[in-house]
Parts: sequence; structure tokens; C-alpha cells
Amino acid sequence: MGALREISNQHHRVAYLIGNGPNLAANIMPSWKDLLKSAADRPINFEIDGLSNTEVYDLVELHSENGHDVKERVKTKLELLPSYDISIHRRLMEFAESNNSPVLTTNFDEAFENSINAELHHIDSKGFTRFYPWKTYYGREQLVLPTDGFGIWKIHGDVRYKDSIRLGLTDYMGSAERARKLIHNGDDRLFQGKRQEFWQGHQTWLHIWFNLPIVIFGLGYGIDEVFLRWLLIERRRYLNIYHDPMEVYYVSKGTPAPPTQNLMQNLGVTIKVVNNYSEIYG
Repeated sequence: MGALREISNQHHRVAYLIGNGPNLAANIMPSWKDLLKSAADRPINFEIDGLSNTEVYDLVELHSENGHDVKERVKTKLELLPSYDISIHRRLMEFAESNNSPVLTTNFDEAFENSINAELHHIDSKGFTRFYPWKTYYGREQLVLPTDGFGIWKIHGDVRYKDSIRLGLTDYMGSAERARKLIHNGDDRLFQGKRQEFWQGHQTWLHIWFNLPIVIFGLGYGIDEVFLRWLLIERRRYLNIYHDPMEVYYVSKGTPAPPTQNLMQNLGVTIKVVNNYSEIYG
């Protein structure tokens, strides 16, 4: 974890955004496209090459006899088995906890929280919705604000709440619209020309996104990550108000794919290339 430690030491506190990389490194989960193909209720009869993950999901759902069953099958396929080795997840969570750093993850499964026996918490259960449990996290203690310390936040949904799982383009559009209203609408919006400690999204994981340095790894951040790419642009837009640096770091084994590198470079994200996964997960 030398690369993560090096970046973290430059700041009082950072947050980590982690994708499916640890699951793939531990060989406990398939790639998203393989997972989606296997969630179909019959052999799929279309080519997936050139399709985004969201498009594959939408087509699988459209081709299924009952589209609502697809997420249920995805949930079942993400179940952790006793034989799974989640030591990589444990090391990452112990590292984050030792730095009192929040963790944002696009993963739906329970590997991160189960690896350290973290418990379910809500910043505030008022107005809870199983479709968008954005005030819900896994950790050791009750936090007042999401930025106060360590917690595991599921930004694309949680297998605990099937309806929260974001897989299709409609799902992503729903997340973007919900976030957009919190960021841009109303007198208590984030973008109102001055820093706000208690804007209308301050109890959600979005508060972490706009207020702490972010270290991203285990995530391709490709063009199918519509919601996350938009959020990265919004972070840059927000920090421009105060002429602040981006303070986002993208850690990649080898040179990132051109679409990812292009976006990161144009938003002022620092790209850190490592030669071996042990520099991230070791």
C-alpha cells in the first residue's frame, strides 16, 4: 500500500474511492459484464463488445421475462461465501480506519464491511429510502457528519437494499438527478457562492466528495461511469469558486486508458502510475 500511504501522508485526512479492483485481485467476483451476462434468465443473444456496463444491464433486463428479477439474481451472485479470501479487503479497511478516513465504494457486496466486522449506521434515519440510502454507512461509531471519520459508504447501492443497486442507465440518471438537486437547487444548495457546512446534502456521502481530498483506485473510471465522471466535473466546478486545487489522485497500474487519462488531466487530477498491484493492495 505504499502508493496509498504516500498520498495520504500529504494531507490531514483523505477519503478513498474504491471500485471492483480488490474483488478482482482477490478473485472473489467476476467482471461486471460477466456478472450481468450471468444474471440473465436465458442465454443472451446479443454481442456485448462495444456496449457499456449500463447498456448491457438494460439489454439483459429488456430480454428477461421479468426484468425485476435481474437485480435479485445479481444480489444472489454477489453473496460472499465462507471460502472467499477477503484479506485484501481487510488490509485496505484497516489502513483506512487507522487514518480515520472515509471509504466510498462502487461495490454492492459486503466484503469491505465483513472483513472488519463493521456495523450498520445511519447519520440520520429520518427520510430513509431503500432506493437511495445515502446517509447509511458501515463503521465503528456514530458520526455527526460523514467527513468526521472512518465509515464505508456504498455510493452505487448495497445488496442489503436491492432497490438501491445502480446498474442500468436509468439508475445512473436517477442518481445524477438526485445529486443535482442537492447540489444546485434551493436556498440550501451546495453551489450558492459560499462554503456551507450544513447544506442540504451534508448528511450524505456527497459531503465527503466535496470536502475531502479523494484517492481513487481499483476503478477504471471509463466512459460508462457516467455518474462518477459527472461528479468529478462538479467537484472541479465547485472548487473553482474558491480557486482551490482539485486534490484528487487516481492510482493506476500502468497508464490509464485514454478516455480516463484525458478526463483526469483536464480536471487537474493527479495520476499516479504504479508498476505492481502490491503498491496498492499489498
